[in-house]
Amino acid sequence: MTAIARLSTALAGRYRIERELGAGGMATVYLAHDLRHDRNVALKVLRPELSAILGAERFLHEIKTTANLQHPHILSLFDSGEADGLVFYVMPYVEGESLRERLTREKQLPVDAAVRIATEVADALEYAHQQGVVHRDIKPENILLYGGHALVADFGIALAASSAGAGTRLTETGMSLGTPHYMSPEQAMGEREVTPRSDIYALGCVTYEMLVGEPPFTGPTAQAIVAKVMTAEPASLTAQRKSVPPHVDAAVLTALEKLPADRFERAADFASALAGNPSAAATTRRHTAAAAYRPSPWRRVSVALGALTLLLAGLALWALTRHGTVAGPRVFDTALPEDAAMSFAATTATTAYGTPLRNISISPAGDFAVYAARQGDSTMLWYRSLVDATTHAITGTKGATVPRVSPEGKRVAFFQAGQVMVVPIDGGELRRLLDGHSPTSLEWVSRTSLLAGDVDGRRLSWLDPEAGAQKSVTIGRCSLATWIPEQRQLLCQWNEEATAFDPASGQRWPVRVARPDGSAGGLLVGSGFRVVEGRYIVYLSSEGDLRAAPYDGTRHLAGRSVTLEGGVRRETVGDAQYDLSAEGTLVYAPGADATVGRLVRLARGGSPVALPAAAAAFQRYDLSRDRRWLSAVVQTANGDELRIYDLRNGQQVTWLRAEFIRHPLWTPSGDRLVVAVRDSTRWSVLSGAPGSGRPPDTLTTSLGATWNPDPLDVQSEHQALAGDWGAAIALRFDPTAPPGTARFDTVATDAVFVSLSPDGKFILYESGDEGRVMVTSYPVPGRRWQVASGGVEPLWLSSTEVLYRSGVSWYLARLNPVTGEPIGAATFWARDPRFSDTSGWSNRPSHDGGIIYLQGPEQVSAPYLRVVPHWVAQMKAAVDQANR
Repeated sequence: MTAIARLSTALAGRYRIERELGAGGMATVYLAHDLRHDRNVALKVLRPELSAILGAERFLHEIKTTANLQHPHILSLFDSGEADGLVFYVMPYVEGESLRERLTREKQLPVDAAVRIATEVADALEYAHQQGVVHRDIKPENILLYGGHALVADFGIALAASSAGAGTRLTETGMSLGTPHYMSPEQAMGEREVTPRSDIYALGCVTYEMLVGEPPFTGPTAQAIVAKVMTAEPASLTAQRKSVPPHVDAAVLTALEKLPADRFERAADFASALAGNPSAAATTRRHTAAAAYRPSPWRRVSVALGALTLLLAGLALWALTRHGTVAGPRVFDTALPEDAAMSFAATTATTAYGTPLRNISISPAGDFAVYAARQGDSTMLWYRSLVDATTHAITGTKGATVPRVSPEGKRVAFFQAGQVMVVPIDGGELRRLLDGHSPTSLEWVSRTSLLAGDVDGRRLSWLDPEAGAQKSVTIGRCSLATWIPEQRQLLCQWNEEATAFDPASGQRWPVRVARPDGSAGGLLVGSGFRVVEGRYIVYLSSEGDLRAAPYDGTRHLAGRSVTLEGGVRRETVGDAQYDLSAEGTLVYAPGADATVGRLVRLARGGSPVALPAAAAAFQRYDLSRDRRWLSAVVQTANGDELRIYDLRNGQQVTWLRAEFIRHPLWTPSGDRLVVAVRDSTRWSVLSGAPGSGRPPDTLTTSLGATWNPDPLDVQSEHQALAGDWGAAIALRFDPTAPPGTARFDTVATDAVFVSLSPDGKFILYESGDEGRVMVTSYPVPGRRWQVASGGVEPLWLSSTEVLYRSGVSWYLARLNPVTGEPIGAATFWARDPRFSDTSGWSNRPSHDGGIIYLQGPEQVSAPYLRVVPHWVAQMKAAVDQANR
C-alpha cells in the first residue's frame, strides 16, 4: 500500500488526501481536504524513524503548546494526532510560496521587501516568545509568503522534538534539530536550553540571505558550516551591496553576534533597529561605532553621523516625553473578549438588502474603537480601548450595526432595526434620528451633521444629531458613500467602482486611474474607498490588500497605487473592515477574503450541493437549461474573466476578458450566451456561441453615457430584458438580431431586477425606489401586484412560483396563473448563513425548481483588532515616493 493510500485509509471521514506537496528532513506534507470544515489544509506526517525516536504520545502532547498561538504572521495549528502509526499535524493551506522558493527565483530581494518580511517575522517571534515559545528552526523554508506578507510555519515541531527527549539520538538517523546555515552557535554546541535570542540569530541569518543572496556562513559540509558559525565573523552587508542602509547592516550584524548576551534582547528590538528607530541605537552601538574607525575622511563623516544620530535620538526622546507620553509600538494587536468577538455573520453585518457594511470605527484621537460584536443571534456595540485593556458593551445597542464615532469622540451613531440612532459612548439617552431606513452608509460630516445613505444607495439624508432628519434627496446609486469635505462631494461605490458625486448639482464622475501621460485610463476598482486630506485615496483592492494612491479631486484621477497592508477582512461586494482616525491611526479586523467562495445548487427541500468549479471570486453566473454548462464571471487582479465550465468533467475555458463583465446568460437552446461587457468608456451587449470558435457579435453599445445594462434576463431565443440602474427602467430587445440592429422598447419603469416568466405572460421586478417585489402582465402592462415588501432579487421558479431573498433567507410566493395575483402569504423556502451576496443578481435559477448561488467561507469572528499607529504618515510617504 502506498503512503498516500495508507494515509487516506487511516484518516477516512476526517481528511481527504489530495496529493503530496513536498518532503523535508522531518516530515512529508500533503494537500488534504478537511471534510468536517470544508476547507483545504496542509497535513504533515512525521517521518516514521523520527516518530519512533520521539514517541508519538509525548510529541503530540508537546506540540499542543503551539495550538494557542494566534497571530496574523503565524500559521496556526488546526489539528494533530496519530492514525495507523502515523503521527500527523494539520495547518492552514496557503496558496502562495515559501521564502525559499522566492529566493531561489530572485536570489536577492529588494531592500524594502526584505526588511518588511524580516519585521513581520520578528513580530511573530516577539508574540511567541511572550507566550514562552521558541521556534528553534527559523529558515526560509518555514516562512511562507501570502499576498506578499510573511507567515511563520512549523511553530513548535522543533520544540516538540526537543522536549520529547530526542536529544542526540536524531544524529543516528542523519537528522538534526535546526539547520546549519541558520543555527545559532549555542544550538550548534548542543546546548539544551535555547532562548529567544537563538531565534533572533536565525532571523538575522535569513535577513542576511534575503539581502545578499546567501546566508552569512556557507561551506561544503554541515561540519564546515558549523565551524564558521563558531569562529568566523560575517561580512558587512553594505560592503557587499551598497543599497543596504547602514542601520540595517548594523541591525543584522547585531543579531548575528556569537554570544547571546550581545544580541538583541527581544525580537521587537531587532524590528525596531531594522526600521532605523533611534531608540535601537544603543543596542547596535558596537557595529555603528566600529564604522568610525575607517580611514580618513570617512572616519570624520562617521563620527559626525554618529553624533547626529545621538542628537536626533535625544530630541525624539524629549519630544515624546515632554507631554508625559512614550513612543508606542509600530504595530500591535488588541484582543477582543471571547464572548464579544467582532461579528461578520451575514445575519447581523448586512442590511435587509444583503449589503455588507463597515462594522468598526476608531475614535478621532485613535485611543479607542467601537465595533459590532456577535451576541447570540443578534449584535451589540462594544467599546475597546487601544491604550489599555478596558472593554465594555455600550448600553442600548442590541441589534446595532455600522457604528460611527463622532468627531469629538463622545457619541456613536449606528443602525438599529431600520433606524439611525445616536448614543453617548459612556452611556445615556438614545436618540432616534431617522426611521424606515434600509442603510447603505453612515458618516459624520461634522459634529452637528450626519450623512445617511439608504434604499440601496438611492437616497441620501442629512441628519442633525439633536433634531433628526433635516433634508433628504433621491439620487441614482451612491452606495457606501464617504464625504470629501475638501471638494464637498461624496465618494460613492457601486459595483466596486469609485465615483465622485456632487449632491448640489447631481453630477457624478467616475474615478479613473491616470495613464503615464496624465490622461484618464481605466476605472479605479476596489472597496472601502476613503479620501485622506483631499489628495490621497485609500481602498481595499480585489486581492484583499489595503492600497493607497494620490488623488486629484478636480480631475477625479488616481495616480500610481502602493500596497500598505495585507490580510484585511474584505466583505462581499461592500466595504472593508477598517477605519482611520483623524490623527492617522489605522485599525482593522484581520481575516479571510469573503468574496471568494464556491457555487452551490440548492434544490427544493434539499441541502446545498457544490458545483464542480473551484472556489473563486465569482460575480455573475448562469446554468444552461440542460445543467451541463455553467457560465461564470470571475473577478481577477487584471479585470473580469468569463469562464465556461463543463459540469460533467469540471474542465473550464476562458471565453472573454474585459474590465467589467455582467450577466452571462444562456439562451434556452443552451448554445449561445448574451452578456454585457464594458471597457473604460462604454457598455456593450454581446451575443455569441462559446463553442463556435468565433468571437461574439456586438448587439448594441451604450444607449447613453451612464447606461448600465444590469441586470440582463433571457427567457426565449428572441426576447431578452436589460435593466438600467441609472433610470430604473427595463428594456426589451432581440438577442438574435443582427449586429448593431437591436431595438429597445421600454417595458417597465421604477424597476430593477426584471425577469420574464417562463410562459412569457408576466414580468417580475423589484420596485426601484421602494424595495418591493412586484408583478404585472406582459407584454401589455396591467395591474401591478405586490408580491412582497422588503424582498430583493426576485426570480421565477416556474410560471406560477416566485422566489425572492431577504438577507440570507429565500421565500416562496405562489401566483394566480391568469391574473398574476399572489395566492396566500409567502412561505419560508431556505436559508444559508454562508450565502455571499454578489454585485447585481446574486442567485440564478437552476431550471429544476432550484437555484444556484455563491456560498462564502465559514464566517469566523475576529478575535483581535490590528492597530497601526501613524499609518497615515507612512501611507503618504510611500505614495509620494512611488509617484515621484
